[in-house]
Amino acid sequence: MKRFFLYAIATVFFCGVAVADTTLSITHGPTPAPTVIDMGEQGDSVGDVRIWRFSAKSSDNQDVMMDWLMTTTGYAAHSKELESRITLSVVSFDDKGKDTIQLQGVGLYPITGSTLKSEDTLERAVIGGTGKYMGASGAVTSTHLTDDSWQHIFHLD
Repeated sequence: MKRFFLYAIATVFFCGVAVADTTLSITHGPTPAPTVIDMGEQGDSVGDVRIWRFSAKSSDNQDVMMDWLMTTTGYAAHSKELESRITLSVVSFDDKGKDTIQLQGVGLYPITGSTLKSEDTLERAVIGGTGKYMGASGAVTSTHLTDDSWQHIFHLD
């Protein structure tokens, strides 16, 4: 029993080390048009949900699938042209959904657009993962590049 306990502790310790202090980079082209569910008042309003699913590539050339849900929660106090949206995303590193990273955060987005303006950057929290990313934490910085592509830098603790 003692040997099993030590084995279990060592397994947990070494699994955590696999993603500790890791930086991942994921890039993709322009985001496709989202599916929009108009939940609030007709047109852009609180409660609207935008949904995306599209492919990307990791810096080590892995195929990546990105699923995004973005819900409008309010408007910026300092601008009538920006709205607050909460984002939940699952980034899948295999086609079975085994190795994933989940992220969540809030940002200000142009009311008239689906995504950040070009050259804008937004940081969100890494809130977990599955498979080799089980228990992942940290942050991801997403940047909308001038050529309309995107870069997401994951800093995993």
